[in-house]
Amino acid sequence: MSDCLFIPFRFIDSLEHKQHILLFYEEPEYARLMEFRFIKNGLQRGERCIYATEEDSAFIVLKLLSYGIPLYYFQTGKLRVIQIRNECQGREQMLKKCKKDMDAILYGLVPPYRIVSRIVPDVNTIEGMSVELELEKETQNCFESLGGSLMCPYNISKIESQKRSRWLEELRGSHHITIYLPAEGHGGVYCQS
Repeated sequence: MSDCLFIPFRFIDSLEHKQHILLFYEEPEYARLMEFRFIKNGLQRGERCIYATEEDSAFIVLKLLSYGIPLYYFQTGKLRVIQIRNECQGREQMLKKCKKDMDAILYGLVPPYRIVSRIVPDVNTIEGMSVELELEKETQNCFESLGGSLMCPYNISKIESQKRSRWLEELRGSHHITIYLPAEGHGGVYCQS
């Protein structure tokens, strides 16, 4: 891995080409600023945007509005917030549900676009993390056929702990760019070499 830029927010502001971005963070509200800026920049460039999360969608809409994203984008369908619920038990059920959620996210989406999402809400288990990693690898393998940029956020403390260092390495290998946002507010941007 090699350094691209040292300031994550400047990188997000300078993003011109579609990228598969991995966002590691420690403080959820600080990470949300990065996610919202990614979305806001996309909207200003005429891109359609989707924010998919396990959190309540109405709560996220209010947060986006208070961040300064105009209601117009919601009213015109240029920005959608989708709530993902994944209460499935078992690997195969989880994979099936996640692929169905991915289809719902991409349905009718016209390029260029930006998506903020992690498709498996609970990566605190070996099963959840392994499904998420499989889907990240599939996404990276077919990325050229996608019509936009993706940001995949991960709270480092919530990633399954027994294999955490291995999971982190595999996640980095399945993305073009890794952004690290520690709680103290610095961080970095790293490109796959």
